[in-house]
Amino acid sequence: MENKKVIQVIFNGSQILDITGPMEVFAQANEILSKNGDFFYDLSLISHKKGPVSTSSGLKLLAEKDFKSFNSSNLLDTLLIAGGNGVYQARFQKDLIDFVREHGKNAMRIASICSGTFILAEAGLLDGKQATTHWSVTEKLALEYPEIDVKPDNIFIRDGNIYSSAGVTAGIDLALSLVEEDHGRKIALEIAKQLVVFMKRQGGQSQFSTTLIGQYAARGVLKDILKWIKQNPKQDMSVDALALRCAMSERNFARVFKQEVGMTPGRYVEKMRVEYAAELIESRGDDFHKIASTSGFSSDEMMRRAFMRQLNVLPNSYRKRFGIKRREEK
Repeated sequence: MENKKVIQVIFNGSQILDITGPMEVFAQANEILSKNGDFFYDLSLISHKKGPVSTSSGLKLLAEKDFKSFNSSNLLDTLLIAGGNGVYQARFQKDLIDFVREHGKNAMRIASICSGTFILAEAGLLDGKQATTHWSVTEKLALEYPEIDVKPDNIFIRDGNIYSSAGVTAGIDLALSLVEEDHGRKIALEIAKQLVVFMKRQGGQSQFSTTLIGQYAARGVLKDILKWIKQNPKQDMSVDALALRCAMSERNFARVFKQEVGMTPGRYVEKMRVEYAAELIESRGDDFHKIASTSGFSSDEMMRRAFMRQLNVLPNSYRKRFGIKRREEK
């Protein structure tokens, strides 16, 4: 069978893992497929000029082709767009956007990694479509390109033949999904095992630390209450109890909290408790009843439900992947 051509667009300031992560997935697929004489992925990097391109880490990668010399007569199967700090300048480079617009329309599929979504957006390929990007710039994407239906919590998303993924390592998740489309789950799972990653990551990209959320919102009266919540997971965290500690009415506290933190007090507390419980699972061999109690849940069943809501994974599955096994479970 004919090789599938996979080209990744890179630029100065690209995030190196946006590039190497997905490419390594395809390279691993090549290694596995070669044993059966199956078709390969033909991988290459392309930029505004042939030669070394500086990534955000300072390391340089070699672009084998430039936009002008690309042979459009060859069928392009997959066009990948990297992200990174340089994307906000790169999206206004006419030759880059023209290349993505022209060949993106003809490619069998096109995919952005992390903030590379901004390049697809600038090329007009996401108009009227769903897309995602790194959690820190989802609001920026929605504001600057209102014609896009931005989904901030997706690890990756497909709309037609266009794919977009969340931050950095989510490009690996996306590439595994593309390989699964081409060769089935067995091959993709084998690659995931080789790379020591999830076949399909459980949960959304909003799983970043509640402490980090608190740091962004840590001002005024909320600064102290957010610190107290983190340090006292077993205490009464009802809205009335928290409002009383802040000397505010329940209604005003709930309004200010959501405005500053971006979620209701109840959701924040649950996320914090799940995060706390996850840390205990990672570091201790305690049974789930004890972990639930220590984390402020009324029962291990309540903790189980909270894990599913916040992480889309059960506590025992989380322990198998990240935690210390209890002696009797070994």
